[in-house]
Amino acid sequence: MFGLCYEIKMEYNQYNEIQSVDYNFCLQNFCIPCDDLRKKWNQKKTQWGNKIGEIDNIVAYSNLGDANILNKSKDEYLYQNQTNKNLFVEKIYIGQKYQCVHYARNFWIQYFDSYFGSVNTADQIFYLEYGYDIMKNKSYPLQKFSNGKTDIPKFGDLLIWEKNKETYPNGHVAVVLNIEINSLYPHILIAEQNYDQIWDAKHFSRALKVKLSKNEEVRVESIRQIFPGMEDYKCKEKLNVAEGEILGWVRLKIQ
Repeated sequence: MFGLCYEIKMEYNQYNEIQSVDYNFCLQNFCIPCDDLRKKWNQKKTQWGNKIGEIDNIVAYSNLGDANILNKSKDEYLYQNQTNKNLFVEKIYIGQKYQCVHYARNFWIQYFDSYFGSVNTADQIFYLEYGYDIMKNKSYPLQKFSNGKTDIPKFGDLLIWEKNKETYPNGHVAVVLNIEINSLYPHILIAEQNYDQIWDAKHFSRALKVKLSKNEEVRVESIRQIFPGMEDYKCKEKLNVAEGEILGWVRLKIQ
């Protein structure tokens, strides 16, 4: 409909208290609630175990329908007979299918021949001290970079979300694919599992907004960067989820 359009849509209860907060999609004087767009995207989501994206033959899978309860039947390992790499142990633990930690660890295994240790929640990755070589009995220091400093993420870094009872009860982790800080729309491309259960494009799951300060401080936001012609993508966000806090990123010293 035409008329004044508020990008932030608030719903109130009978006591005039805010009951929910959401987005409207606003473009060229049209105001379209995000509900219909979300329904279309949700219909495209595929069930647990189906492929949703791929980077350099490293596949991400849907976790839709999973109860997010630890279950040994979902444990996945890399065995010697499954790879041409000479593992220094009989098997390497990848993680619980198809959690965010599972994808992040598998990415490091496949791309860097390394892995990080066991964690109970994704945010704990930020506090690990070492990564481990899958072919040698050798460890590598992990470098930690706090969000909002002058350090710039690079390919293969693990972007870590803080644990939050409301929105990220187990934290979250994604793999950094690329960063464009000199673009008109500064952003970082990531790959991940167990977020939307559908990727925004074939070669990345989301493009997150990056804010730059006058002091060259780099802050990665927990919200999509909206590019021209893709304004409807703001409807993929839920305000409470977008308010999640990114702690920073973790890097293998060998990178």
